[in-house]
Amino acid sequence: MRLTGPSLPPSPAILRPMLAQTRPWQLRPSMPDLVAELEHDLGVSRLIATLLTLRGIQGAKAADQWMGKRLQDLHKPGLMKDMTVGAKRLAQAINNRERILIHGDYDVDGSTSASLLALLCRACNHEAIVWIPHRRIDGYGLSDSSLEAVKEHQAQLMITVDCGIADGGWAQKIEAATGCHVIITDHHLPQGYLPTCTAVINPNRPDCPYPDKHLAGVGVAWKLAWATAVELCGTDKVTERLRGFLTSALSLVAVGTVADCAPLDGENRILVHHGLKELARTENLGLRALLTHAGLVENQPTASDVGWKLSPLLNASGRMDSAMANIRLLTARSAEEVTPVLEAIVLGNDERRRITQSLTSDLIAKAESDPGLAARNTLVFAGDGWHQGIVGIVASRLVERFGKPAAVIAIENGLAKGSLRSIAAVHLGEAIDACRPLLKRGGGHAMAAGITLEPDRVDAFRDAFERHVCSRVAPGSLVPRTDYDADAALAELDQDFFNRLETMGPFGTGNREPVIRVSGAAFAGRPRLFGKDGDHLRGPLTDHGGSMRELFAWKAKAIFSVISVPGRRFNLLVRPELNRWRGELSPRLVFVDGHSV
Repeated sequence: MRLTGPSLPPSPAILRPMLAQTRPWQLRPSMPDLVAELEHDLGVSRLIATLLTLRGIQGAKAADQWMGKRLQDLHKPGLMKDMTVGAKRLAQAINNRERILIHGDYDVDGSTSASLLALLCRACNHEAIVWIPHRRIDGYGLSDSSLEAVKEHQAQLMITVDCGIADGGWAQKIEAATGCHVIITDHHLPQGYLPTCTAVINPNRPDCPYPDKHLAGVGVAWKLAWATAVELCGTDKVTERLRGFLTSALSLVAVGTVADCAPLDGENRILVHHGLKELARTENLGLRALLTHAGLVENQPTASDVGWKLSPLLNASGRMDSAMANIRLLTARSAEEVTPVLEAIVLGNDERRRITQSLTSDLIAKAESDPGLAARNTLVFAGDGWHQGIVGIVASRLVERFGKPAAVIAIENGLAKGSLRSIAAVHLGEAIDACRPLLKRGGGHAMAAGITLEPDRVDAFRDAFERHVCSRVAPGSLVPRTDYDADAALAELDQDFFNRLETMGPFGTGNREPVIRVSGAAFAGRPRLFGKDGDHLRGPLTDHGGSMRELFAWKAKAIFSVISVPGRRFNLLVRPELNRWRGELSPRLVFVDGHSV
């Protein structure tokens, strides 16, 4: 008899243990020599040293910097190519009260980036105009609609955020046709060329020496705000007003970075750590309303809270209608402005959830019922009338379920537009390059990307995508499994372990929450169900060593009769976490997977 949970990374939405065959477990390989070195040099336990090495930490100095998360360890913005040029031009526009148009993208990263720069201008007593294209009407990035927006607002400076690196020549056209200067800020991979315009700020451009290539779009926008503040003040020591703005704006950086699934290492780790602190005390009316709606006002939000409770709301705007609702929310001056916007966003998210679940269920059923799809290393689905705003979410669900790269493509008005999601072994930038002859447009990250193509080329793309992935992974190797970090006795999960664990956050993409295997565990007393409908389970867990920890299992009512049998022992995968409630921290273990011994 087996108890099963989700594939990793675990999330509150999918931690639903059931009576079914479990996925294979695999121990992540560590390097004993490096573990022993950290254990000695840092004076930490073997378990903590193992978790650090599995996150790429080598040596005491690197560990100190990684766990310190100090703002002074951030790189200066001027290291980024064209940053000084862009900052000087933005400072000039603010000083001269020019008409500034901020051109965003319709996801959370784009919304937070655009709001951040708009609020920078407001902090300098100047108002910028924000414009975000409509996903279904205008499409992604720069286009003829962008040119029309510049003309309509008579902009003298346009700044893109989270888009523009694959501009198709539009930046040059806009500058030539209108005289408006264009500054591109982006973090996506270039498509073999760079836009021709006033400045192109992107750490991923080939000639950029900036050390950290993993900033989200909002991270690049924050760096531009920092560099602009220096230009406005004429010194690295900026005014108290601008320093306060840059600090408070880290709340937006945290939301956008986590929502974009940017890896939480390097600078992102520092930015999100401090951004979550700022989010807890934010005076931004829109963010405060979101926190209240999500029930996150009692405690400092975690990266998981942002990813699972705040991001879906903001993402729903751009997916279901116009992301301009996010701008109105995040730049609101009064509660009267916030209330109707948030209500509309919540309704849109409810609709997004409904149609996402419907399409996800249909495609999972197709994938599980077709032996031909089971034999493939990729999944590619396309359909007429599917909502373009949800295909990325559905693709992610397919990757979670089947452990292989997936593409979901919506066909509408004679065009096929799709979202791709991947696994660590397959870089989508390389995959898109391999399939580019079939595409009208394509680009994105290693793990997420978007494509546009003619509907009659979908079958050819499906085959080309499969061929590329097969060239990168061994046949039959893409089997869903649950990875875990280490084996440990409950005695090793002591208070010192949890204190050290807290310094290892924030957890998320690129810094997984640790998962530990505990062998021969049993309940020291009968567990009980709790929650409004009695859906969740908790109880005191012990092992052969006699130590004890509280175990929580979400959505576990179905296995209560199995797991509560007196004396029954289990091998468990658990996620250690510090539960924060009204300022108090308490250690607990959260069930991930398990089977009876």
